[in-house]
Amino acid sequence: MYSLLNFLANEARQNTMHQVKITTMTQVHPLTMYSVPELKTLKGSFPGLKTLLFDMDGTLFDTEKFHTLALQKIGHDQKIVPPIGPKELHELMMGKADHLLFEIIKDWEGFPEHWDVNAFVKEKNDQLLKILSQVEGSSFFSVNLRQLLLAARQEHYQVGLVTSSEKVITNQLLKLAGFSNFFSYILTRDDSLKVKPDPWPYLEAMKYFAATPETTLIFEDSLIGIEAARSAGAHVIKAAWY
Repeated sequence: MYSLLNFLANEARQNTMHQVKITTMTQVHPLTMYSVPELKTLKGSFPGLKTLLFDMDGTLFDTEKFHTLALQKIGHDQKIVPPIGPKELHELMMGKADHLLFEIIKDWEGFPEHWDVNAFVKEKNDQLLKILSQVEGSSFFSVNLRQLLLAARQEHYQVGLVTSSEKVITNQLLKLAGFSNFFSYILTRDDSLKVKPDPWPYLEAMKYFAATPETTLIFEDSLIGIEAARSAGAHVIKAAWY
């Protein structure tokens, strides 16, 4: 079982910043960027841009590993036997809302029979909050993202956060990072009638801002999130900076 230090050390080795790499500039296929772009770059690439929507885990914050650690801690405490290794477990979890994850792992050997989805989500969030209490706020986000958000606020862009995490986790992460004031709209799992890969969360955010797909740019990292963003019809950047 990987520890928090194992994850952080591995991420540090792989987190060398690269130049921006563009795969395409259409709404059909997302841009892939390996470093956080400046606002002036986005303005040049997407004329008429007015609205920026961000995924949270893996895009805004480098926190997917913490979700994996929380599940591993549950597995250790409850003696759950996953049929896959740590790397595959991490990949399985990326971008998935907890209730979708529950449907996958509830049949694993050792999973508590008396747990329903609400009990599982509560336990996972409790473990995740314990992990976050040991993490420094500046250690899980890019300074360049703060600069991008600050520039967007100064130039009066509409900026929203659309996440599959629950409100309690979202608020804690935003507080730790000092990012709470950057977003005029936040949609969490608790607010969602449907979750990614359904486009509903992004369509709801666009509806709030009265934004069109042509003037909206979505930042996502996972395949599930990118599918939701593309289905919403907006411009999409695949965040590969973590």
